[in-house]
Amino acid sequence: MWSERLAPSYYSKGPGVAVAIRTSTALLGDTAMGVRFFSALLGLGTSVILYTLATSLYNDKVAAWAVVLLNLTPIFNAGSTLMTIDPLMIFFWCGSMLTFWRALHRTGVAADRYWLATGLAVGLGFLCKYTCALQLLSMALLLGLSRRWRGQLGRKGFYKALGVFIVCTVPVIIWNAQHHWITVTHLKERAGGAESGGWHLSEFGQFLAMHLGVYSPILFLGLLWALYRTARTFLRNDAERFLAAFTFPILILYFALSFREAGEANWTAPGFISSGILLAHFWDTVRLAPGWKRGLQNSALFTAGAISCVALHTDVVRQLGIPWPYHRDPSHRLRGWEETAKAVEDITDSILEDLKKTNRKDNVFLIANRWQVASELSFYMRDDLGVIRPTPDHPLVHTIQSALPEHQFSFWPRYDGIDIAKATSGEQRNSAFVGQTALYITDDTDRRNPPKSIQSTFEKFHLIRVMDVLRGGNQVRRIKIFACYNYKHPTI
Repeated sequence: MWSERLAPSYYSKGPGVAVAIRTSTALLGDTAMGVRFFSALLGLGTSVILYTLATSLYNDKVAAWAVVLLNLTPIFNAGSTLMTIDPLMIFFWCGSMLTFWRALHRTGVAADRYWLATGLAVGLGFLCKYTCALQLLSMALLLGLSRRWRGQLGRKGFYKALGVFIVCTVPVIIWNAQHHWITVTHLKERAGGAESGGWHLSEFGQFLAMHLGVYSPILFLGLLWALYRTARTFLRNDAERFLAAFTFPILILYFALSFREAGEANWTAPGFISSGILLAHFWDTVRLAPGWKRGLQNSALFTAGAISCVALHTDVVRQLGIPWPYHRDPSHRLRGWEETAKAVEDITDSILEDLKKTNRKDNVFLIANRWQVASELSFYMRDDLGVIRPTPDHPLVHTIQSALPEHQFSFWPRYDGIDIAKATSGEQRNSAFVGQTALYITDDTDRRNPPKSIQSTFEKFHLIRVMDVLRGGNQVRRIKIFACYNYKHPTI
């Protein structure tokens, strides 16, 4: 949906992923393949860059094993299948590491080119995911703490890279200046800065458990072992210092924040890219009995590969006759949306047909309880569905409107007619939705009625359908649909 409404930036991220999806869907259409096309290519590109970098740092053998480890890691396989901000960010993160390493080992014009390329790679990564800006800290730490490269801080190269990066941030800065710096507020909330809660060991434990799953247990323990080896040897050579600089800052930051609130395991993924090279290097030099070494190695690779295969296609477990309810499947939120959209589409058509038969002049619009539900339905439902859309920029399915921005839907044309970027207290706007009927669609089936924000803006409502969405005979989710009549402006 971002790619259909290109902007200099968005509520929570820069424009990178929107531009990528806009490009791929222009080539292949608004299909799942069109949306995901670049994810696989980015995975391939990241593997090539990682191999080149590891070869420069160590040798071909370490590089080959680093790529094998990367491509057997479950979280990397997910990123190479689903088109999110992460495959883009990881690609540019690895690219900037490679250009930075080469800038440190070149002189003259060649060095300048690599410094500029480094700034551009970090900047483009920042436009995809703001975490990429941490690379500047990693670079500054490496230059400041390394006797060999400390002189670079007195030269122009690093500052040229910094200048290119700053230019790349301009679209995000301009958009946020026009939208009350909403991204800053969002990032503070994600980091737990908006909450008064203390530190919780249980949150850290949950965060750690996530990593055991998405990296596979043996491989994750191996990555931690590689980090321990790096710290224990006091960063004895340039390659280890370099990789440590791109590993420890991001891991320390997010694992420290996890004591406040367990985040997402993908937040630390860039740090484990470089630790994967360290693992391949240290494992090549470790002294173990050949049988033990081969057994541990094969167990780690087999476990990671098996988890990756199951994670990418969890239905294979059910096809083998093993009962596994979808509500216990970590990937259940990705499943069954096409079936869900088709069911909602049929009900919408039925309601529209009933209105025509009774000669009522009501038109219908759609509201979902969450932006995740709204976006999935908007993608899979047909565009010519006969619901109210005053402009093409209006979403096919809206989210519940609120006075404060909560996600990107808040900034797109709304059914309450308010432009949240410009609205002032007490301001009302004309709305084509006033007096019309809405279908409220929710996957929160524990609630008997719509929330108060819906009840207060409609004259009356009633439940018209409770349906179970099935996939292969198994329930994926339950959906409730309410008919809500005579929409009126909320009191601001």
